[in-house]
Amino acid sequence: MAKRRGFFAEIQHQNRLREQRERQQQRATDQAHARATREAERSRKEWERNRAADARRAAALTAAQIKEQARLHVQARQAEVDLLNATLAQQLEDIDAILAATLEVDDYVDLASLRQPVQHPPFSRPDLTQPAPPPLPPPLSPEPVYVEPAAPARIGAVLGGKKKHAAAIEAAQAQYWEHRRQWEQYASEHHAAHQQAETAHRERETQRLNALAAAQSQYEAECAQRRTEILAANVRLEKLMTGLQEREPAALEEYVSIVLANSAYPECFEVEHDFAFDGAAGELTLTVHVPHPDALPTEKAFKYTKASDSITSTPLPVKARKDRYATAVCQVALRTAHEIFEADRDGIVATLSMTVGVDAVDPATGRDHFVELVQLATDRASFEVLDLGRVDARATLDHLRAGVSKNPHDLVPVSNSRGVRG
Repeated sequence: MAKRRGFFAEIQHQNRLREQRERQQQRATDQAHARATREAERSRKEWERNRAADARRAAALTAAQIKEQARLHVQARQAEVDLLNATLAQQLEDIDAILAATLEVDDYVDLASLRQPVQHPPFSRPDLTQPAPPPLPPPLSPEPVYVEPAAPARIGAVLGGKKKHAAAIEAAQAQYWEHRRQWEQYASEHHAAHQQAETAHRERETQRLNALAAAQSQYEAECAQRRTEILAANVRLEKLMTGLQEREPAALEEYVSIVLANSAYPECFEVEHDFAFDGAAGELTLTVHVPHPDALPTEKAFKYTKASDSITSTPLPVKARKDRYATAVCQVALRTAHEIFEADRDGIVATLSMTVGVDAVDPATGRDHFVELVQLATDRASFEVLDLGRVDARATLDHLRAGVSKNPHDLVPVSNSRGVRG
């Protein structure tokens, strides 16, 4: 058997899962699940806000406030139940619609659409590309200017003005040189501070340029690796497309893995496939693994009991559980065949040989074993005439002469001991 999921298959599977979740989210906005989710969240937050506020003033709680707190708690618990019931209803609906879900889409995969362009994210450190402006020289106060005192008039010179003028000149010169000394010290200090600022700026710029070079080197290495990986993936894709055109078995198996990876089942009902293609016979042989019956929901509904402040569930009747599981297993068989035949537009797969079963523990030996629940062999012509949108899955398998377990839920194996084509 081929590997369950290859490189492109895993990419497609993850993309389809993401698309499925997006569709479910969009659909949920108009359904009870979304309403219940919003109501549960709103009620929970309101209850928590009130509880926190009440805790701060617990000593002053009035009877009315206690009653309101109790009402909000009951409302929050009921909203929780509504959410559980909405989620349960959605799960059961998804399980019941396993076949219908695939009929809404075209299962063909255009391999050319998987070709990846080489795209790089923007450089993550644009901040390092901008140099910091250098520090500006600090503004200096004006340089002192010597102003000589005015000479005395003629009469003043006669009356001792010359001596006074000489003393004034001496005082003015002394004051000027003192101001000059202070200004030069002030200018020297500012010059030293500016030099320190320039030195610190140069150091910061050196650090920035070193960090920029390292970041650019890492970015370019990541881009180169990304480019190499994408180009290699595209080369693999081209080889796959060429091999599929030439009907190579390995290429067909890879394509089938992509198709089946696109098939996103409900989260509570995951399905896996093993397969191998016989190119000479044109037959694809599959083993399909479905979940154990215990993985499916067993509740019918949830309810809140105010008296005990508890949430309990009502179990689904055993018959309903058995019928739902048996129908789901039959739908998986038809869905798998439909997806393969529809996706294979070139008609490379002529026939299918399929076994659907579940991995379980043999109660007699305690060892793991595979319980076969459906055995189906069909050809393209017989299958493509079916209108799967209007069929009963079990009746269709009977029509195709498939072997089907009489009780899949209890892991009763199919009684066709002669094998799939028996």
